[in-house]
Amino acid sequence: MIRRTFLTGLLTVGLGLATAFSHADSTPFPPQLTEVKAEFAKPFAKYQVKGTFVMLDGQTGRYSVYNLERASERKMPASTFKLFNSLVAFDTGALKDDREVIAWDGVERDFTSWNRDMNIRDAIRVSNVPFYQELARRIGREKMQAALNQVGYGNKMIGREIDQFWLDNTLQISAKEQVDFVMRLARGKLPFSARAIDMVQQISILERTPSYVLHGKTGWGGRATTPGVGWWTGYLERGDKLYAFAMNMDMQKLEDAPLRLKIAKQIMLQQGLIEE
Repeated sequence: MIRRTFLTGLLTVGLGLATAFSHADSTPFPPQLTEVKAEFAKPFAKYQVKGTFVMLDGQTGRYSVYNLERASERKMPASTFKLFNSLVAFDTGALKDDREVIAWDGVERDFTSWNRDMNIRDAIRVSNVPFYQELARRIGREKMQAALNQVGYGNKMIGREIDQFWLDNTLQISAKEQVDFVMRLARGKLPFSARAIDMVQQISILERTPSYVLHGKTGWGGRATTPGVGWWTGYLERGDKLYAFAMNMDMQKLEDAPLRLKIAKQIMLQQGLIEE
């Protein structure tokens, strides 16, 4: 019999503590470097989705935003936290390198792609939650908290459980904070070793074309909040130019997941940053 352990405990662990922070605002956008883009609304309207999109131009430092208010609201990062978790794992030695295999614990889960031994390249590709929970346990509370504080990642809260806090609405981050974080990752300006940053830059690659390299990570917090929150955050290398992006949207069900990439990519197409 399959044990349904996907995101176990999300409804019971840490929710009371996190509630007070569920609508907390992050660092505000700089007015002189922020433009609200009316055209970004089109794909959200097309799919009848409530959400936000933020892009940070690495050359000018300008933010282009749809739904400025929501872009400043902190929400649970869900599996976008795998980027941060990977950095800390490599930097602390909790994971030796991108080839080290973590053995499957033998528990059959709803996502069958998780039910095997794998390395971090495979784990981030299939968004293997138990793999990353094991990394968090290896890192431990003290080192994880120190890294959150040093980076200034969202509200920096771990709460009760070292292997649940990014899933149970304890840790929260805004779309604006996400783009700031991934731009620092893209530039190698985070307080981690160059080796750790380089490995995460490599494992986060989603597409490589003659024109651009696209890095990113999706996330879905489907059981800790109502409605759930869907994320896609990452950065685009186009020649010597960098663009960081983050979108989040209300997600009622897993079947809504493809809209995260569809909406964000339609905006990037509008801006001439990617091609069909």
